[in-house]
Amino acid sequence: MEKKQVTALGGVNYRKLLVDNNSAVILLILLVVGVFGIDKFIKTFPSVVVQASLYGLLAVGLGLVMITGNIDLSVGYQAGLAAVVTVMVLNATGSLAIAVVAALAAGALCGVLNGFVVTQIGVSPLIATIATNYIFKGLTYAKTSTGSYSPTDNSLKDTLKALYDFKVVDGSKFMTLTVLIVAVIFILLLFVLRKTRYGNSVYITGDNVEAGEYAGIHTKRVAMITYILCGILCALAGVFMASRSGGAQYTQGDGMDVLAVSICVIGGIKMTGGKGTMVHVLMGLFIMRIITNILNLVRVEATYMDLTSGILLIAVLIIDRFTSRKKA
Repeated sequence: MEKKQVTALGGVNYRKLLVDNNSAVILLILLVVGVFGIDKFIKTFPSVVVQASLYGLLAVGLGLVMITGNIDLSVGYQAGLAAVVTVMVLNATGSLAIAVVAALAAGALCGVLNGFVVTQIGVSPLIATIATNYIFKGLTYAKTSTGSYSPTDNSLKDTLKALYDFKVVDGSKFMTLTVLIVAVIFILLLFVLRKTRYGNSVYITGDNVEAGEYAGIHTKRVAMITYILCGILCALAGVFMASRSGGAQYTQGDGMDVLAVSICVIGGIKMTGGKGTMVHVLMGLFIMRIITNILNLVRVEATYMDLTSGILLIAVLIIDRFTSRKKA
């Protein structure tokens, strides 16, 4: 009798992941090219990990939303707005802890707004989040119209920057607080999506809303919770962005939405919903950051980096479409 491999809904069949997933092959090729063909690739890899952690928070949040069959194109300026709130509350209270809590609360409110417009009013997620992106961008610009918005006191600025610079392991180049937090979130969400009722509901909502409702799942509530989680994760990214630069900047949210979508899609999260895991997000994240690092090391101009990323995204979508039809 043939032995079948069975995984829980949302679980990860690692053998199937490596054999059938195009992103796993792309990542492996990039690693081989980088290690054996690019000078200083290994030396600069720790910085790739640290930089990836910031974008990872946005991609994880968006990935959750995409698995439910929705989209959020406001992730960049949710982070940008959270950076502004962080600096504003830090200036008002002098407490970094209060500033972080306020930023996370602001992110949750952004998620509530997105979720309400999509689930309660019934606006298309694409249109709704483009609109809210302009709202968040406008609010961000209100405080950063001069280009940046920084702590009013140098000691507060030092406190803010210390958050991003904090090393969990002394002497380590990549074991920063940011990397540790992102790693914990990845592991936690792997468990949540695989082992909890909410995780199953996320996949069912993305796969078939009508079937989910018939099974007693409140799909609108699931989508709302997911948008809120996305907002909180984006806000956390905004806190670390503010910490890295020592303040909030108007351009901090630019292009982050497209980058996050690219990470998710290249990693294997389906735009139609119902499929994908945090492992797919992680692969997409490292594919994008490794490409950027390789292009930097071979001194390719920034314009061509965007061009290369766009070509890769289209190629992955075409390959995925072709292989999906072949399997069907």
